[in-house]
This record gives sequence, structure tokens and C-alpha cells, in this order.
Amino acid sequence: MIKILHIIDFLCLGGAARSMIAISKYSSRLDNQFHHQVISLKKAQIQAVELAQKAGMEFLEPIDEIERNQIIASSDLVHIHYWNNPQMFSFLHSELPPARLIIWFHVSGDNAPQVITRDLINYADFALPCNPHSYELPVIKQLKPEIRHKKVGMVYDAADFERVQNIQPQPHEGFKVGYMGALSFSKMHPHYISMSAKANIPDVKFIVCGGGNIEFLQQQALELNALDKFDFRGFVEDIASEIAKFDVYGYPLCEDTYAAAELNLQEAMYAGIPPVVLPHGGIKKLIINNYTGLMVDSELEYSQALEYLYHNPQEKLRLGKNAKEYASQIFGAENAAKQLNPIYHKLLETPKRSRQWSIPTDGSLLDEPISLLDVVDIPIQFYGAKTFVESLGNTAPQFIKNLTSNDTNELFTTDEQIAKSSALLGMGEGGVFQYLYYYPDDGYLIFWSALILEKQNKTEDAFRQYIMAINKGCKHWRLFWYLAEIADYLQEIDVLQQALNSLDSYVPNFQPAQNLRKKLNKLLLEEKELSSLNLTNINYLIFPDWQTDEEELTAELYNLISTLAKNALLINEGWGGSTLVIDTTGITEEDANLFLSGIAMNLMMEEELDLENTLDFALINNLNEQKWQNLLPKITAKIKLKCDNQELVNQSLFEDLITINSEGNNYVIFPDWKADQEQLAMTISEVLKHISQEENAILLVNLNNADGEEVGLFFSEIVMNLMLNEGIELSENINVSFVNFTVNQWQSLGKLIKEKINIDCELLPDNLVI
Repeated sequence: MIKILHIIDFLCLGGAARSMIAISKYSSRLDNQFHHQVISLKKAQIQAVELAQKAGMEFLEPIDEIERNQIIASSDLVHIHYWNNPQMFSFLHSELPPARLIIWFHVSGDNAPQVITRDLINYADFALPCNPHSYELPVIKQLKPEIRHKKVGMVYDAADFERVQNIQPQPHEGFKVGYMGALSFSKMHPHYISMSAKANIPDVKFIVCGGGNIEFLQQQALELNALDKFDFRGFVEDIASEIAKFDVYGYPLCEDTYAAAELNLQEAMYAGIPPVVLPHGGIKKLIINNYTGLMVDSELEYSQALEYLYHNPQEKLRLGKNAKEYASQIFGAENAAKQLNPIYHKLLETPKRSRQWSIPTDGSLLDEPISLLDVVDIPIQFYGAKTFVESLGNTAPQFIKNLTSNDTNELFTTDEQIAKSSALLGMGEGGVFQYLYYYPDDGYLIFWSALILEKQNKTEDAFRQYIMAINKGCKHWRLFWYLAEIADYLQEIDVLQQALNSLDSYVPNFQPAQNLRKKLNKLLLEEKELSSLNLTNINYLIFPDWQTDEEELTAELYNLISTLAKNALLINEGWGGSTLVIDTTGITEEDANLFLSGIAMNLMMEEELDLENTLDFALINNLNEQKWQNLLPKITAKIKLKCDNQELVNQSLFEDLITINSEGNNYVIFPDWKADQEQLAMTISEVLKHISQEENAILLVNLNNADGEEVGLFFSEIVMNLMLNEGIELSENINVSFVNFTVNQWQSLGKLIKEKINIDCELLPDNLVI
């Protein structure tokens, strides 16, 4: 029995794992000497383990590196399934026992971070790209001919065609364009929705199978008024039943895709479905244009190609027939195993070898190009960043320059290049954030993540990352400048002062910092002015229209002030009181004080209500935009009056303020965001329907410190479903605000809350009584 040990980063239901399982299955069928085993570096998915075992593989789960190396030592041959990720790179850098080693590359290999590097080829006894495009990369062509002939081959990633055997087209209405795969823009074309929707085809339906950010894609379709053209199915295991409904397989991927030999594309072609693709990654070598499918060069051509196949059904049948014949002869696990088994036998004739990273197993070290990492000493605290840079080869030189350069201009230039990293290089598989997750204390990985986050306008996240990067050892003065800029934007005055002080010590003549220092001094003066307003932890803002009927305005403000003061009496002592911030545009401060004094006197006489220990007033007038920006973060909520100064209230400056209705038409819910999402969505839908008939209702939704952006998307989907499925439009009647109020802030609202709506999936803050 010949033991072949497969090592994969993650044994799951993804393409690389399915390909591994399929070739093992057919390899053993063709040669019963082979016994295939598998180790997953990450915890394997149960369904994938069952699939592997069903195919005849033995799943091994070593308890530690020692046991793993014992298994490697006892194996006749080790077959590594490679795509760039920190777990796999860490494994390859570890000390392995002597072995015969194949590395099969499941990526196209030419776009960072999913690249095939010289070090990877040198490390292997035999290197296997999984498609012709990868086999023709410079990193392979530049090998000496004798080494390339000895240790490099090409075997397609292998689909198990038994999944799609004997598919019979299902009769259906309209024209159906299929897509299967990850719904992430690190792979899928970012304009997939728009380029699909532009196809002028009657009754077209795009069947989208795969997991990912479905809600975002639905929102894109909704904005184009094309949601009815798309059917999002989520992850689908029984792909045969879906493919049977496809007329065309529309598979446009992003320009820097790492797609290699795409199993889903092979499966669609084997089923006789003609593909329409863009010439990116390994895709360009998988179909023959105008023979087994259509390869187009632009988004417009993609839409036109779909239209062409709709209007020319005979062409669709011709391409589909050719695609099926080509896939049967070229693709599939049985064909792959026929190529792979001889490679196994050839390697088994060679002795097991020890190996060391960056030292070639064949050829001479003198023939290897020298990298900056070979001549620059990188501190051990930045080992994660060094490993990430190594994994990129020479495909993203901005990172190695950023890590090693002493040239300030070059550092600023590479910072900008890193900030503009693609979705794949920044947040995709093998990208900055995945390496940061594996090496969470590496200062450079943290710094690079901050640059990317800031470019994506995730300002607060970037702010925290800059601070952490400095604390983890990235002390170049430009980090303090970036921190100062973002602290200024966020009005984090203390951090801004500290960052500028650090800049003074590093680069005392840096003019932009001196200019920001002047702005800071002005901010500090404005902060001092704000302190004179006697703001508290609970500050409400109103914009009365002082030109309105005096009797009407007096009555509304009397009721509001009375309610706020009575609410304050219900809060425990020591809470600090609350402040009503009142804009006095249109009236003198003296007249406003007289007006409010009259209300206070009437409250004392008529209701025996003393405002001294319950509610303060702060009068403001003619604030410039900067002063408003200083004040607004301290405002708990804006209270909407019937007698509002609409000209002021409608300014965009106040759009994001939480709004409370002075008339008390305010509802509150406290969702448990960790509850079952489907059940929670149904519960919130019922709440929205309950108050949809109210006029000018306000719904306050407690975030419980959940991510506000994610909650907003969740609500958008609920609102969209109500509109599509039940014809209920909420935008005109209901104002929804997401809040993270403290218990005292909730209680200060008191009688302004008309109803706390009880829901099934509820989580109330401790000690809160409403």
C-alpha cells in the first residue's frame, strides 16, 4: 500500500478541497496501490470530511505538530494543495521531516496575493500549476530548461463529473443565466449586477448560487430597479438541479481574480451550458472563444453576448455541444488522475529529501535572485509582515519597500499604493487582513490595515488601528501625522495633541503639522467656549421658530420642558441632570431668557416644578460649521417641534442626529442582535407593520453595541421585503434611529416614549425600566 498524504489549509466544500477529493477518488480507482489520506491545517468541515471519506480518503487529525510530522515521515509521498494563506505559509516554513513533496497550485498565480513564487517552486520536488495560463507564467518559464522539465508539470484542477452526470435540461419560462461561486468582489466582478441587468432580454432571470454578501447585491439590484431579474439561491450543494435550468452560464470575474481552473465552469460546460466570461486569471485558457463559449473584453460586450445567445438559440446549442465534448475530453477528475498517477510513480522512485525554505531542492542557490529581505534585517516583532511580503514574491513591491525603505518620499508613495489595495489584496484570501488575523500583534500589518481602512472611509476603525500600530512598534514619524489628520477629522482633541507633540519631537519643521497646530489651538478655544454651556451627559437640541405664533410656541415649549423635568425626577440621584440646548436664531438672547423664565415661573406656580436640579438651558446662536461639529457629538438627540425653524432643521449638517418627536409619538424596541436572524427579521417586520399607519412616527432601535452599519443593512432588507411582498412603504411615515443610549439617557425620555414595543427576540439593558 502506497500512502499519499494530502495537506490542505481548509478541508471544506470549496473548489480546491473538492478537486483534491475527486482526484484521490479516481487515482485509487485507476491504481489500487494508492491509499490517500488528508490533514486539514484548519478545523475541517464535517460535511467535507464525510465527502472525503465517501470518496475513499482517510481523514487524519493530528493533535500537534509533532504528531503531524510523524504522519509526514511515515507517508510515501506528500501532496500539498496551495493557495496563499498564513496557515499554509507557516506550515511551509516549519521544520519538516524528509519527504517527497508535490505542491499543486490552486490559483492562477499572477495576481497578488495569490501568486506562485520562485521559493514555492524551489521548495517542492514537483510543482503543479492547475491550468495552462499558470504553467506559462514567467516564474516557471524563467527556470532553467532542465529544471523545468524535471520538476514542473500541469494538471487541471479536477471536477468530479459524477455530480453533474446525465443532466437533462428542464423546461422553463424565460431565459435563465446561471452563476455559481463565492459572492465576493475579491473574485466576482464588482459590476456583475449592473452588467447583467443591462442585458436587454425579455423575461431574463439571473440564478445566483453561492454564499457571500447577498444583501449588498440585492441592494445594488434594487437601486437599478432590476431586483426582479435576480434570484439569489445562497449556497447550493445539489448543483445539478440548478444547472439543468440554465440557458447560459454567465461567469464574469474581477480583473485581478485568482480564479484558476474553476470547477463550476467545468461542470457547467460538461452539462452543455455555454459560458460567457471575461479573459481574467486562468479563465482565459479554459474556453476556446466562439467554439466552447464566448470570451468578451468589456462589460458592454458581456451584456451584448448574453443578448446574442438569447436571439440565436442555434448558436447557443452549438457552443453548448462543443463545451460538453471539450470538457469531457480535457477536464474532470478521471482525466486528471490519469496524468497525476504517473507523476506519483515517478516521484516514488526518488529518495525522500530534507528541505529548508528559500533553499532550492534542485539547482544552485547562486542562481537565485536576491531579495531585499535577504539583505535587510527585519525585527522579529514584524515577522508576520515579513512572511506576508515573502508570500507575494515580486508582484506587490510596495509592501517590501514600505517594510525596508529609509526614503521618506518612497514611504509616502508606497503608503498610498497600499491604501489603494484591491479587495483581494486587502481583505481577500491571503491578503493583509487575513495575515493580520493570524499575526494580530504585528505592527506593520496593523499599519497597512489602517491605510486600507482609511481609504475605504472606515475612519474610526482606521483611527484605532493607527494607534495600535504605533503601540506595536511602528514609530516612523509619518504614522503620527496620519494619526493627527484622522484625529482632527474625528475631533479627538487629546489624541490630536499627543500626535502633534510627537511630530514636534521627530520633525519640528514639518509645516503641515504646524498648520494643524494652529487649527488645534483654535479648537481648544472653541472647546473652552462649549464648556461655558454647562453641557451634561444628556443634552437635547431644539430649533424653535421664534417668529411663529407666540401662544402656540409657549404651549409647546411649556409641555416639552415640563415633560423633560418630570422625567428627570424619576432618575436616580447623581446622574448629573440634563440640558436643553436651544437655538435662538431670530430672537435676542435677552428676549429668549425672558421667554424661558416665564415658562419656568409658570411651571413652579402651576405644577410646583423647580427646574434648578432637573433641567438646564443652554442658548446658542449663529454657530459656524466648525462650532456645530464640535457641539453635535455631545448632543443626545434633536427634539422635533411642531414649531420648528424648518430652514435650520433641514440643513444637511443635522441629518445624522437622532430625532425624538416632542409630541411623544416615539416607539422603542430592544432587539437581541444575537438571536436567530430569520426570526428577528420576522419580529421586526411585525413591529414596522404595527406602526406603519401612524403619522410622523419615530422608532428608536437599541443597538446594544452591535455594528450600526450591519444593523442598517439588516433593516434595509426588511423594509425592502415589506415593500416587495406586502406593498407597505415606510419611508414617509416612519423615521428609524439606531441608538446606543445609556440607561439614564433612556430614562430621561420618560413620557416622550409612547410605547416600548415588546418583541420575542428582546434584550433590555441592565437596570432599565421603561
